[in-house]
Amino acid sequence: MLNIRLFRNEIKRVPGIAYGIIIVMVIFAFTARNFMNPVNLENILRNAAILLVISIGGTMAILAGKIDLSIGGIATLSGMIGGIYLKSIPEPNAFNVLISILISIAVGSAVGAFNGFMIGYRGYDNWLITFSTMSIAFGLAQTITGGNIVSGFNRTVRFIGSGQIFGIRVLLILTFIVVGVMIFVMHRTRFGLHVYAVGDSETCAKVSGVNVKKTLFMVYLLSGLFAGLCGFLLLSKTNSVGPTTGDGYEFNAIAAIIVGGTTFDGGKGGLGSTVFGALFITIVKNGLQLIGLSVFWQQACVGFFILGIILVNALNEKRAVKNAKRRIYHD
Repeated sequence: MLNIRLFRNEIKRVPGIAYGIIIVMVIFAFTARNFMNPVNLENILRNAAILLVISIGGTMAILAGKIDLSIGGIATLSGMIGGIYLKSIPEPNAFNVLISILISIAVGSAVGAFNGFMIGYRGYDNWLITFSTMSIAFGLAQTITGGNIVSGFNRTVRFIGSGQIFGIRVLLILTFIVVGVMIFVMHRTRFGLHVYAVGDSETCAKVSGVNVKKTLFMVYLLSGLFAGLCGFLLLSKTNSVGPTTGDGYEFNAIAAIIVGGTTFDGGKGGLGSTVFGALFITIVKNGLQLIGLSVFWQQACVGFFILGIILVNALNEKRAVKNAKRRIYHD
C-alpha cells in the first residue's frame, strides 16, 4: 500500500505537459510520415534548443509579471550584424566566430538594456516599449541589407549550429549548459528570488527591500542578451540570416512559456517548465509540417493549444478558490 501511495505521489509530480509530449509524439508517429526518423528527431531537438535559448529571457520577463515582445526582432538584428561582420572576413576562423558571437550578444544586450531602462527605471508600459523595439529591430535589419539575405558561411561559422563533439550536436551541448546555469541562477541566487518576488507583488517586493527597478532592468538586459545569442545560433544553424529570420519567435517563445506552465500572473513557473514547453511546441509544429499543414495552420493550432491551457488553468484556479472557501467540520 505504501509503495502504491509513493508511486501515485511521484506521478503527481510529473508536469502535465510531459504527458502532452508523449501523446502528440504517439499521434504523429502514426499520422506524420518519417516523424520517428532519427534525423527528424534530431532536427526537433535542435529547433527546440534554439527556441529554448530565446525563451529564457521571455520566461524571466513573465515571471516578473511583464512581457518581452522584442526578442524576435532582437535576434534578427543581432544575427544580421554578426553575420555582416563575418562576411567582411574572407575566411573566418574560430576567433572571428567568437567575436561575432560577442557582437550579437552585445547588440542584443544593448536593446535589452534600453527596454530595461524604459520599463524598470522610467516605468513605461512593457507591452508598448517591447513592441516598439521589436519594430525598430526588424526595421533596422531590413534597412542594413536592403532586405537581402546574408548567407554562405564557412564550416567554422557553421560548427556551433551544425557541428558535433563526440557525436553530440554542439548546439545541444551549449543549450544544456546555458539553461542549466540559468535554472541555477533563478532558483539559487538572490537575483532569481527577486524576480519571483517582483512577479508575485511589486509592492510587497519593494517593502521587503527588493530593488524592483534594478531587477526589471536586469531581466530585460538578460532577455536581450539571450535573444542576441539566439540570433547567432540561427545564423550558424541555417547558414544564413535575413530581415525576417527571427520573425514569429516571440510568439513561439510565449507559447512555449505558457504551455510549459508559467502564467502571466507572475511569480509562478520557471525555466524547467519552459524546457517542456519548447519541446512540445517544436514537436507540434514539426508534426503538423510533416502532415502537410501550412505555416498559418500551424500557428492557428498552437494558438488553440494556448487557449485550451488558459481555459484549463482558469477552471483549476476557480476550483481551488471554491475548495478553499469550504468549511471543514471535525467531530
